Amino acid sequence: MERLTAGRPPVRRVLTLLGAGAAGATSLVAAAVLTVAGPAVAQAVADRVTITGIDLAEPLEVVAAEQPELCAALHQEVDWLIEPDGDSPEPELDALGPQYTLVVHIDGVPRHRFHLYPLAEGGPRAFRPVEQPGDRTIDEGWFYGRLSMPDTLRAAGAPLTGDPATGGGGAGAGQPPPAVEESEQPDTSPLGFLDQWRQGMLLTAAIIVATAAGLGGSAYLIRRKI
Repeated sequence: MERLTAGRPPVRRVLTLLGAGAAGATSLVAAAVLTVAGPAVAQAVADRVTITGIDLAEPLEVVAAEQPELCAALHQEVDWLIEPDGDSPEPELDALGPQYTLVVHIDGVPRHRFHLYPLAEGGPRAFRPVEQPGDRTIDEGWFYGRLSMPDTLRAAGAPLTGDPATGGGGAGAGQPPPAVEESEQPDTSPLGFLDQWRQGMLLTAAIIVATAAGLGGSAYLIRRKI
């Protein structure tokens, strides 16, 4: 039988509690990292993006096999708009500026359609229409677009001039659009997602080791004192 010391908990009970605490902390940290890393690994990757517009003589086509970073950047402009409700009120029609329709192809099939307004007054806007490729339908919604939208569309070949804050009539109108470096685009390729996941797992391992070392040290000190 385990000998009890007045006013002090049994050693075995203390060690059991410390072990349970370490296991719980490890599980929570691992679950948190997997929750964050999971969507990045599972996210669909666009293999082709097409852009049409009234000022385009023919559709623009960006293929991932030829321009992976630009294709990923175009996809990133809209991939976060696929499911959530709109976050912008419907703008006035005359404040939208030129419209470009962007269609994302995944696994060789058109999957998502959005109307983009890179020079809308007050900043870029995006609209998710009800009609989607493949006879699918979805709730429509207006969104505030990313500030990178004009530069990303310029890089793809859209003849944009002007300033989003003024609907296209501000500083820079009539001048050649600035070039966008491919290296400036975020790495959303499959290898990029795997690299992010690897970094997350390394961080998790470091946290688990530090937690286990701290609890092990505490258990050792308690055993010596009791």
